[in-house]
Parts: sequence; structure tokens; C-alpha cells
Amino acid sequence: MNLYFEFILIISYMVITYHIIALKYRKSTSFSGFTRGAKIFWVSLHVFIVLTNIILYFWLISRDFNPVHPIIRALGLLLFAAGLSFIFWGMYTLRKAVFVPENKLVAAGPFKVVRHPMYSGGIIGAFGLAVFGGSLLGAVYSFALAVVLSHIADAEEEELRARFGKEYLEYAGKVPKLLPHML
Repeated sequence: MNLYFEFILIISYMVITYHIIALKYRKSTSFSGFTRGAKIFWVSLHVFIVLTNIILYFWLISRDFNPVHPIIRALGLLLFAAGLSFIFWGMYTLRKAVFVPENKLVAAGPFKVVRHPMYSGGIIGAFGLAVFGGSLLGAVYSFALAVVLSHIADAEEEELRARFGKEYLEYAGKVPKLLPHML
């Protein structure tokens, strides 16, 4: 199969499956109002979608791998590690908020830096892998991923505004959505 055709299929899969994730926010007025079983289903589906997209992305990078200077590769690995760290930091900070019905806005840890740190980490990590592999298709995928995750973040924020009202609006006014403020 042609690499560009495979790339189009992978991008299409990413767009479709990540939009399924957005449904959990658009189909209900509040994800927090879901039963524990429904939350487990949606979180499991979310994890499955993310993992399958990661596997396809690694496969894409392996097919479009181009040797680059060792310093560029090191920069790519640093970006990848930073993205992964941001994801895990966000997961650690958010871990109980998904299943504990406290109705409390999480604005600590990485959520002080950006409103969607796990999405930010995914974008940074994907771009880091593209740099590491010298993959132009990986860089394009990273850009498409940023657009799709921004759209999903918008869907999440509709639910968060309905759930937290003024508190979320104030938080959103201070903290950027995906990219941290640069000093």
C-alpha cells in the first residue's frame, strides 16, 4: 500500500475515533452525572481509542523514518519525554476527580499551566517523535492531532462551563487551553 494512502487512513481513523470521545460530552449535560458503570465504559473506550491511535502513529513514524542529526534526535526525545511527563502529571492530578463525585474544579498541578495538560502532552509527545524520526508525515499528523484535540477540548469545556459556571469561566480566562504562556 502507498505510504500516503496509509497516512490518509491513519489520519481519518484518528479524526473519527477522537470525535467519538467528544460524544461523551455532547450526549449528556454532565459527564459527572453518568453512573459509575457508564464512566468506566467511556473512560475504557477513551483509553482504547488513544492506545490504538498511538500504535498507528508509531507505525506511521516507522514507515516514514528519516535519519536526522543526533542533536535533532535528542531534541525529539526530550520533547517526547516532556509530553509524556505532562500526560502522566495530568493523569496523576486528575485521577480521583473522574470517579469521585466531588463536583470540584481541578486547577492544581499541570492544570495551572494549561486547561488540558494531557492533550497538550499528547501533542508535544507526538511532535517530539516526528522530530526524532525526521518524519514530515509525523509532523503533519501532530498538527492534525492538535486541531482534533482542540475540538474535543471545546466539547469538554461546554460541559465544564455548565457544571462549574462562573468558577470555570474565571479559570478559563486565566489559564490557556493547550499551549502554556511563554515567558
